[in-house]
Amino acid sequence: MAIFNKGSVSPANPSSETTVISSGAKIEGKFYFASMLHVDGELNGIIHSESIVVIGKNGNLKGELKSDKIVVNGVFEGELEANSLEILAGGYVSGNIVIKEISIESGGRFNGSSKIKEDEPVRMIENTID
Repeated sequence: MAIFNKGSVSPANPSSETTVISSGAKIEGKFYFASMLHVDGELNGIIHSESIVVIGKNGNLKGELKSDKIVVNGVFEGELEANSLEILAGGYVSGNIVIKEISIESGGRFNGSSKIKEDEPVRMIENTID
């Protein structure tokens, strides 16, 4: 069973909301969140979040994941990009990651390649008139 946007709803502060994918749910597709996301079920596809993504102990996420912060206590497989990644003791991350900060607790596992996420420099657009 999946529960979407459970919790206090404040139109002025969407980051206070949490979207929950419950244990037993299997969902596939493209997802874009302004709110926090907590996954205890299975989620496959493209997931972009402006907030925090937590993959719970029973959670399994496969695909492309982009978020500000990601906490993994379940399983992630695929392409991951974030400012911060925490792999907890029960977490497993497999794939290619691009991150600014990473922490792996004892017992947490990572298999793949990693790159440091750089702040993209401001690019000047040249005005060319022929």
